[in-house]
Amino acid sequence: MTCSKKRLPVRIELDKRGIDLHSVCFPLCDDDLESMDHTLTFCNLAQEVWSRVFKWWNRGNFSSFLIKELIRGNTTIDSNIWLVVLWVTSYLICKYRNNMVFRGKGCNALVALSEIQAISFDWILQRIKGIKIDWNIWL
Repeated sequence: MTCSKKRLPVRIELDKRGIDLHSVCFPLCDDDLESMDHTLTFCNLAQEVWSRVFKWWNRGNFSSFLIKELIRGNTTIDSNIWLVVLWVTSYLICKYRNNMVFRGKGCNALVALSEIQAISFDWILQRIKGIKIDWNIWL
């Protein structure tokens, strides 16, 4: 997995590999180093997105966590579907970060949640055989 092998090209990892950067701080908040955990779980945008995802799935209140804690779980159908949602959410947070840094495009958590719902719904229907999910129930 890319996250556990530290292959996500965040500034702290690039700096460790000798790439000279102006700063290793997270460019969106400039409050902390740009690590995988900060990018995906601790920055304000990520926390707001995760809070909405947890609320949507009735998983209780969101609290900051390490990304490795996200992917632990069992292999029930529910947990496999939840895992898809987690991966899509992580992917989109990285995408939004890149859009803000490289294109100057902003994002808000409500738009992010809608995109997470649509992409994960489509992915599940296309890849998990024998599963039928109603869009209205999904939402």
